[in-house]
Amino acid sequence: MKKKREVLKPETRLRGEEKNIQRGVNKSNVILIGFICLLVGFILGAAVAILKTNWEPKVAISAEEPERNRSGDYEGEIQLSKSILEKDPNNLQALINLGNAYFDADRYQEAINAYTKALVIDPKNPDVRTDMGIMYRKLAQFNQAIEAFRQAAYDDPKHLNSRFNLGIVLKHDKNDFRGAIQAWEEFLKLNPDNDRATMVQQEIQSMKLALSKK
Repeated sequence: MKKKREVLKPETRLRGEEKNIQRGVNKSNVILIGFICLLVGFILGAAVAILKTNWEPKVAISAEEPERNRSGDYEGEIQLSKSILEKDPNNLQALINLGNAYFDADRYQEAINAYTKALVIDPKNPDVRTDMGIMYRKLAQFNQAIEAFRQAAYDDPKHLNSRFNLGIVLKHDKNDFRGAIQAWEEFLKLNPDNDRATMVQQEIQSMKLALSKK
């Protein structure tokens, strides 16, 4: 004889449903507790970060480096520029691109070499000359960096980055507060509302205070 398939009584079904509901409640509690723990951890982390920011000394502003699309494929960019220059040695844009690729790859002297060739073709290009000045600073050749920034500012009286970087080198590398103040005051005159103005003003006030105590 075939066994009859057992049919759950209504009460048994109800108990099963109650168990499923209870499991759902327990699962919800676990999720809720986990969420609360994450929230508390986030709040504590934020509080630590705020306290750290308040207690750590402020870092001096750093040199302004050009914003470029740094894909990381510097070697590819270098080889592409070189292949163009093999056919056209005086291709200005290829020379600039080569210098920029070396710049981004932290190959300072090679960047300077490329920028120097570009400046032979376009001697009054303030962006190229400023980038070259930054490379000189990376090599700790501060006098050459200052000369490059000053020449860029002379070639383009409205050029901001050359004056900004000039102030950086004069203050932090040459300890020439008066020269840095002059460079940054000229920077502020050109564009008093730029996004670095507040930092520069604070630096100027700090240097003036230091000079007054000497």
